[in-house]
Amino acid sequence: MGYKSRLTRDLDRWIGAGWIEAGHRDRILADIAPGRAGWSVTGALAILGAVLLAMSAITFVAANWEGMAKLARFAVILSALWVSLLGAGRAFDRGADHLGHALAVLGAALFGAAIMLTAQTFNMTSFRNTAVLIWAGAALLTALALPSRPVLILAALLGGLWATLEAFNPLVGGTLWSYLPLWAITALLALRLESKVTLNLLALGLALWVGHALERYDRAVEITDFGLQAGATLILGAIALAGATARDRQIPGGGIMAAWFGILALLSGIGLQFAIDRVATLAIDPDRAISVPGEAYYALALPALAAGLVLTVWRTLRDRTGRLAGVSLAAALIAIAFLPEVSRIGADGMLMALRIMAGGLVYAATVALILQGGRSGSRATGVIGIAGFVIQTLYVYAETFGGLLDTALFFFVGGLLLFALSLGLLRWRSRSVVPAESTPPSDTEGEQS
Repeated sequence: MGYKSRLTRDLDRWIGAGWIEAGHRDRILADIAPGRAGWSVTGALAILGAVLLAMSAITFVAANWEGMAKLARFAVILSALWVSLLGAGRAFDRGADHLGHALAVLGAALFGAAIMLTAQTFNMTSFRNTAVLIWAGAALLTALALPSRPVLILAALLGGLWATLEAFNPLVGGTLWSYLPLWAITALLALRLESKVTLNLLALGLALWVGHALERYDRAVEITDFGLQAGATLILGAIALAGATARDRQIPGGGIMAAWFGILALLSGIGLQFAIDRVATLAIDPDRAISVPGEAYYALALPALAAGLVLTVWRTLRDRTGRLAGVSLAAALIAIAFLPEVSRIGADGMLMALRIMAGGLVYAATVALILQGGRSGSRATGVIGIAGFVIQTLYVYAETFGGLLDTALFFFVGGLLLFALSLGLLRWRSRSVVPAESTPPSDTEGEQS
């Protein structure tokens, strides 16, 4: 439902309640600022056509590669490039935005073809990854100059492609820190152009970068798999809290980062239990498989823990997070950080203690998310919490009763449990949320925390 439709519905309700005079309704609706142009079939078809034209030009040059002189090769690509960019500018001047975006995407794609052609002509194959980086930079400049959100999306994809190529480059060792400046520049431009698609792509790109950085860290230091996953959970959780803090300050994209990294942190936390299960299944000596954490682990976990606690306390003090949710989340972060220390109690009962602690942490985190989502009206936060609670409940149920019941009874009992859980959550929500009809509208209504 669009903003104008929601406002029309609310105005009718407020007028019926006597909060607003009926004569103001039409003037309020007429004062709504026109929204930006969104997705349309015409624009999508134009951009798809631009992609096909770019592929046509590249295929033409490739098919006639041997029979064309070097100058002719450059002339074909560069002519198509400049015609596309000049046509894009002309289309924007005439108000044909969809055509302008399509031609801009075509121009950015042809620029990449020109770079690849140059590298291949002069046998510069060892610099092919750098060529992709230059291509991404040119796409960013094009998106800024026009401006064009579709070109910015292409630039974000190219930046991710470059980072992926460098990650698998045997000549590049260590963490790919050079991706972060490119990511930050793309993010700033995405905020300026209000491109949610680009922000989602950047969130995924940052998540992949974090995974690659952790993999490189694992290669460089002595750290157990269990410790690495615990540290990863803390890092992902800290980034999710940073995104939520940005959302609190009305920074666009903060909610996107909070949602993506909240999901990943929750999944990583649930995965800690599978790591414990692998130890039990393989019958490995627990003291060897889950060893006492060392300096490498704490160098990874403690900074993430400190960041997560600071953000949690700050949001709780500013009344962005409920006290119960804040305490639950802080307790979960602290417990995860020191979860590997449980291995000090020895082999007897260690696995069971780890399982109980890990399961309790997941439940604490999911309950905190559900409470926060219900308190602030944040649908994404509540959905993530409920989904995590359901997954954890299915896991505990399968571990406890999976081998004792047949498949049909397993799903029947599991379905009853989840149905009862959903009813309980609905009753809790109905008691904790005040009906909209009984309270007048306020300036802060609808804020998310």
